[in-house]
Amino acid sequence: MKRTEALKDVVHYMALPYTIILKPDEEGDILAQVKELPGCLAHGQNASEALEILREFQRAWIERRIESGQPVPEPEEEEDLPSGKWVQRVPRSLHQQLVQMARRENVSLNQLVTSLLSVALGARRVEKPLRSVKRRLA
Repeated sequence: MKRTEALKDVVHYMALPYTIILKPDEEGDILAQVKELPGCLAHGQNASEALEILREFQRAWIERRIESGQPVPEPEEEEDLPSGKWVQRVPRSLHQQLVQMARRENVSLNQLVTSLLSVALGARRVEKPLRSVKRRLA
């Protein structure tokens, strides 16, 4: 592959809307990574520094892939949000318990179930990082 052709491709890929993930590491620095480019990540003392370093690493990552003839993954397409409506069959006894709980809370059954699902989902998102912290502290 010609160098000018590679530069054109690098410019093309660098202009694409890749998914950037920022999160703090255990030392309090910021870890930045490009979700679609495996191993393309950088650390910085703050988000701005991490993003600046990540941009440099991203360019180098893409250049290496092009030069070695490997494909460069493109950003994931945004998915349309689902309608938010589905039919769920549950045991009658569970349905009764949920209805009773909704009455006690003075909310609709839909509001109650949405709230319960949100709490459960949030707890699962926190659970894994907490286990990681507990292991480090042990």
